[in-house]
Amino acid sequence: MAAGLGALSGVLFAYAGDLPRISALDNYSPSTITRVYASGGEVIGEFAVQRRLVVGYDDLSPRLREAIISAEDADFNSHVGFSLSRIVVTLTRDVIDGVRDRLAGRSSRPAGASTLTQQLARNLFPEAVGFRIGDVSLERKIKEAVVTIQIEKRYTKREILTLYANQVLFGHGTYGAESASRLYFAKSARDLSLEEAALLAGIVQSPARQSPFVNVDAATTRRNYVLQRMADEGYITQAVADETKKKPVVTRGQPTPLPGVAPYFVEEVRKHLERQYGAKALYESGLSVTTTLDAKLQAAANQAVETGLRRLDKTRGFRRPVRNVLAEKQTVDGFKDDRWNRAVAVGDIVPAVVVAVGKPAPAGGARLRVGRYHADLARDGFAWTRRAAAGELFKPGDLIEVRITKLDQPSLTLSVALEQTPLVEGALIAIENRTGHIKAMVGGWSFARSKFNRAVQAYRQLGSTFKPIVYTTAIDRGFTPTSILVDGPVSYAAGSGELYEPQNYDHKFEGAITLRRALEDSRNIPAVKMMETLGPASVLASAKRFGFSQAFPPYLSIALGAGDATLLEVTSAYTVFPNKGVRMTPLEVLTVTDRAAADAVLREVMQMQEAGRYPDPGSPE
Repeated sequence: MAAGLGALSGVLFAYAGDLPRISALDNYSPSTITRVYASGGEVIGEFAVQRRLVVGYDDLSPRLREAIISAEDADFNSHVGFSLSRIVVTLTRDVIDGVRDRLAGRSSRPAGASTLTQQLARNLFPEAVGFRIGDVSLERKIKEAVVTIQIEKRYTKREILTLYANQVLFGHGTYGAESASRLYFAKSARDLSLEEAALLAGIVQSPARQSPFVNVDAATTRRNYVLQRMADEGYITQAVADETKKKPVVTRGQPTPLPGVAPYFVEEVRKHLERQYGAKALYESGLSVTTTLDAKLQAAANQAVETGLRRLDKTRGFRRPVRNVLAEKQTVDGFKDDRWNRAVAVGDIVPAVVVAVGKPAPAGGARLRVGRYHADLARDGFAWTRRAAAGELFKPGDLIEVRITKLDQPSLTLSVALEQTPLVEGALIAIENRTGHIKAMVGGWSFARSKFNRAVQAYRQLGSTFKPIVYTTAIDRGFTPTSILVDGPVSYAAGSGELYEPQNYDHKFEGAITLRRALEDSRNIPAVKMMETLGPASVLASAKRFGFSQAFPPYLSIALGAGDATLLEVTSAYTVFPNKGVRMTPLEVLTVTDRAAADAVLREVMQMQEAGRYPDPGSPE
């Protein structure tokens, strides 16, 4: 015994110096989610390396705590970091299985007997204990044992279980029970039911294979195993376990979040935060970022841009479908689209597969399938194509886009109109004049199709939007709205013997007109003459005060908008006029708070959301 204890002490002493200080867990601060909020409290974006929300012991459902212990470590509350009985049983089984496999010429990996504390040691300090998947070396096990003992000595079982529940992976890049609960069930971990808690506890063993989003049968089998273990350990009765096993697995979340309401705006916020605080703080520190965005106004902006681009694109004619499911060796009835997994409503634009043109479809129309619905496309639904029959547009098997105009749920029938994804792009930005707050931003048709933000990155010629800058400079120099300007032919030497002769849009001249009339009618020649009178340098100096960043060349044609600027700059410049001459610098981020404050804000926001209300952005609340 003395020799054994001496050897053990020597081994522990040899490895202890290379291991981390367990006291660092006193300030446990793992990577968490940085959340971006609209001004009304709605979450509009998230950034994280590990999607995690740290919660306390009391924020975990008692059923979840029991399920984790039952499935992973039944003796958790009584052992000192190791379960000797599990080690002996597992070691005996591994020896027997190893001999059997060796005789059969097979190779096998020994089964594990790790407690929750050992798993926590591996998860918290994988590099220190030398953990690698498949590694069962003696050195790694010794290091893990030393860390396990130190954790058990310093922390209570309650604290260890809380650390474990916040640290472990639950699949789909989600860490911690709180984030997992919201991923799979769209609720807090403290509100989980028995079957939901058992499902989460079961996922821990193999998140990649036992997620209900990956394999619902495997998830159900593992959940039922956890329920049986809970019954065996006395946490629930056998009758309750048997009854719960019969319930189907029901999830309310989804592994891939739906596109946010303002992806272009959120990307601008991300770039701002990374410049200001660095990537580590952004992706790991769990910041809470309140922005200027108005979620309702943003939704209206999205709809306005989509409607406008679709209307404009239709004037260019219909483009034949590029995809045919029959050509892909699929069947019309067997084809599936991810959009069909979500509910549909009147006004939605959804993909549809063409079943038939002509009979049994309406005369000249087409019969379509939209998931479990069948839809009829009549002639008035594609009148904008200027085609007399649907057969001139597409054929059976083609995948097209339609807008739902009528829905009959009992008969699962739809009436639809033909749509197509626009190729043209557009942008929109809305700024509050008084404050400079950016309230809405659309940078293109789709962030998935193009990350290029046309609201802040695209430089376009200003055109006549620059004329008010010219006339503002004139007012500052003593001109009035009633000052008389001459709208008549004019020419300027442009170098190399050439002449610059500006023309009005209508190629007409109105003679003597007031400054107000020249601005109202956007007359070109008076604007150029005013630019010459004031001097290009003074006009360009005014442009800088309006917020234009480009160094415009001092040419007279700048008066007609020959210079380039972004939509953000133009919109910001125009806020000066309704704001009594005061320009507020465009602003997108209001506050950034650290993790402690962020957790408090998040809990308050979640409570408000659960109660079906949001705070008034202008109220003290």
